[in-house]
Amino acid sequence: MIRYLFAFAISVLAPVTAVANDQVALDECIASWGKASPFRKGTPAAGVIATGVKVFGIGRGSTGDDPVTAKPRLVLVRPAVNVLGKSTIRLVNPKGWYCFRSNVTVAGKIAIEAQCDAHIASARAEGTNVGAADESDKGVAVFGVLRVRRFGCKGK
Repeated sequence: MIRYLFAFAISVLAPVTAVANDQVALDECIASWGKASPFRKGTPAAGVIATGVKVFGIGRGSTGDDPVTAKPRLVLVRPAVNVLGKSTIRLVNPKGWYCFRSNVTVAGKIAIEAQCDAHIASARAEGTNVGAADESDKGVAVFGVLRVRRFGCKGK
């Protein structure tokens, strides 16, 4: 009986904790953008991109279905985890302000394709690399690669 109550408590409290952690991450991104940000701390995300997990090539490998908007849109990008595979996160909104909670790749590759005018920040202050390349310097890469590529740039 105690196990069932414990399981129930976890299932009820876990989403509340995730939402609280999401707001902390959003506030850290807003702070990193500084005065350029059109959002104040405490602003909730207008959208969420759930990137998922890919292990040994199995799982969701490409994500990003954010609509193009006329006004700035704050979007939380949930953590991407990639082990021995390739994942692509595509950010198409030029008015998008994308806040990454974190990215982790182990002996794999995470490619972030972002529209040229989109803003990207990470809730992490710095990244961690072990025998790896992390061009964003915001994720965790262990014998893997995390790269950001811009598209739709005018005159380039």
